[in-house]
Amino acid sequence: MLTIIIAVAAALATFALVTVLFSAIAAILPAIAVFGVTYFLIARRLQKGMEALIMRAQGELQKGRFDAAIGIFETIKARYGRWQLFTSSMIDGQIGGIYYVRQDFDKAKPYLERAFVRHWVARAMLAVICFKKRDYKAMDKNFEKAAAYSPKQGLLWSLWAYCHYRLGHVDRAIAILLEGKKKLGDADSKLNANLLSLQNEKKMKMRGYGEQWYQFMLEMPPQMVQAQTRRVKFVNR
Repeated sequence: MLTIIIAVAAALATFALVTVLFSAIAAILPAIAVFGVTYFLIARRLQKGMEALIMRAQGELQKGRFDAAIGIFETIKARYGRWQLFTSSMIDGQIGGIYYVRQDFDKAKPYLERAFVRHWVARAMLAVICFKKRDYKAMDKNFEKAAAYSPKQGLLWSLWAYCHYRLGHVDRAIAILLEGKKKLGDADSKLNANLLSLQNEKKMKMRGYGEQWYQFMLEMPPQMVQAQTRRVKFVNR
C-alpha cells in the first residue's frame, strides 16, 4: 500500500510542477510516467528482498524446521506487508498451510481465513477444516468462494465433491463434478473419471492427483500406509 501512496505522491508533485510551468494538459503524461517508474523501482526493490527471505523459508521447510520457516514468513509480513498490496494475505496463506499440514488446525484457521482470495489451496484447506469440524454450511461457503475465483482448478472441484461423497451425499458430489466439468471441459481427466465412477455407483479415487491431493490430509500417501503396516507387523511379532 505504501508503494502506491509514494508513487501517487510523486505523480501529483510532477503534475503540479508541470502545470505551473506549462499547463494541466501537458502535465498528464509526465505524471503518469513518474507514477509508473516510481512504482516499478520500489516494487522491484521490495521483491528482491522478499524473494531472498522466501528462499530462506523454503530451505527451512525442506529441513523440517517448520517453526523457523513460520518465523521468517512473519518477518516478511511485518517488513513488507504495509508496502505491497496482498503481501500480508499471501503470507498468511503460506503460514496457514504450514500449520495445516502439521495438523494444527486451530492455529491454521485464522491464517487461512485471511489468505488471499485467489489462493485456492488455502481456501480449500479452510473448507476441509470446516468439514472435519462438521460445519458443512461453512465448508460449502468456502468451497464456493474458492471456485468462484479459481474455476479452472480441477482438484478443487474434485476435493469439494469428495467431501460430500464422504458424507454420503453422492448426488451432491455428482452435481459439483458436473459444474466443474462445465468449467474445465475435458482438461481434467481425473475429475471426469470420478464423475463417471459416481454415476456408475463406484468409489471416488483421488490418488491420481498425487502430492497435491495428499496435502489436504484426507488420505495418507501409499508410502506412509506401507510404513505403518510394516510397524504393525513388527509389533505383532
